[in-house]
Amino acid sequence: MRLSTIKTLGIATSLTNIALVILLCLCNSVQAAKDQDVEKLLDEGECPTCNLQEVRLRRRNLRGFNLEGANLVEADLREADLQEARLSGANLEDADLRNAKLANANLFRAKLLKVDLQEANLEAANLQNANLQFADLRKANLMNASLQNANLTRANLQETDLRHAKLANASLEGANLSDANLEGTSLKGVNLKGANLENTKLFRTDLRGTQFNSQTILDDKWLFVWELVNQGIAGQALAGADLSGANLEGLNLENANLENSNLSEAYLFIINLRGANLQGTQLTNTELRYADLSNANLTNANLRNAELGNVNLAGANLENANLRTAKINEETTLDPKWRLVWEIVNQGAEERQLRGANLFNADLSGANFRNVNLSGASLYNSDLQNTNFAEATLFQADLSNANLAGANLEKANLQEANLRGANLEGANLSQANLCDAIMPDGTQQSCDSPLQPR
Repeated sequence: MRLSTIKTLGIATSLTNIALVILLCLCNSVQAAKDQDVEKLLDEGECPTCNLQEVRLRRRNLRGFNLEGANLVEADLREADLQEARLSGANLEDADLRNAKLANANLFRAKLLKVDLQEANLEAANLQNANLQFADLRKANLMNASLQNANLTRANLQETDLRHAKLANASLEGANLSDANLEGTSLKGVNLKGANLENTKLFRTDLRGTQFNSQTILDDKWLFVWELVNQGIAGQALAGADLSGANLEGLNLENANLENSNLSEAYLFIINLRGANLQGTQLTNTELRYADLSNANLTNANLRNAELGNVNLAGANLENANLRTAKINEETTLDPKWRLVWEIVNQGAEERQLRGANLFNADLSGANFRNVNLSGASLYNSDLQNTNFAEATLFQADLSNANLAGANLEKANLQEANLRGANLEGANLSQANLCDAIMPDGTQQSCDSPLQPR
């Protein structure tokens, strides 16, 4: 080998060694700087814009710490306590935050691309404008979180708790929301094109302005609700429809035929149901505040525990409607007859003076009429099953075709009462006064014969 070649190789080797030494020094310098940043963070509780890439802070208590704009790419923050932490603008791309505590944390505009947040607690966290593309949020808690304008494209939100989260104008295109809980959430302006919403809980979810396409996977019931709130009811068959738990806020359903439909637990705030046919409709636990139900047909409707505060029921037909535990207030407009029915089934009528009361075609089953004066009252066709009429005065009362099965009429005064066609199966008539009463078979009870029904 020539001397010149040997010299050249020697110089090259020396340069390589020098470069390696410089690189090693730089790495050591970077590591030293990172260590200083970590030390500063843990000592002072803040390190904004610091370089904490690949830092290992698993299970650390970082509650309320200031990490705004920090580089936390590929950081290990599993099970860390970051509640109320300030992370706005931070870069957490590919970070591991499984089971981390992030309740009330500020992640405004944070970069969370491909972050692992499985089973993390993000309740009430601020994630507005955050980038969560391809993030893994399976079984995470995002209840009451702010996600307006967030980018959740192709994120995995399977079984995630998003109850009452704020998602206005967020992108969830291609996201997996199967079995997620979106109860009470507003999806106004949310992009759900190509998203998977199979078995997603959409109880009282606001679907107005939500964007779907043919690739969106959605249960038929909720697709129907989406069509109603976004396209109106024209041409839609509503009779017998299952709209339980649907959010139909502000919808115009004037004169709609909703006979035998299921609207139990639905959110019908300020809805227009003027003149609607709600015969036999289920309205149990339904939110109807400020709704207009004037002149609606609510025959046989079930309004048990419905919220009727400030509701207009003027002229509504409530024949045989169930008003038990329905909530009304002073602003509820209710015809006198039905207000009286509501009072009786919810507050009882013991010892009240209800002479000549108009209570026909009313659901009064199980009501307490003990020692009540109902002389001349109209109770025909009423449901009076298991009602307590002990010692009540029903002189000349009209009870024709009433259902009195299982009613307690012990010592009641039924003199000259009309019981034609009434159902007295299992009724207690012990010591009742049936003098000159018209019995179920149309015969008149003799005053000097045993006072027993025929």
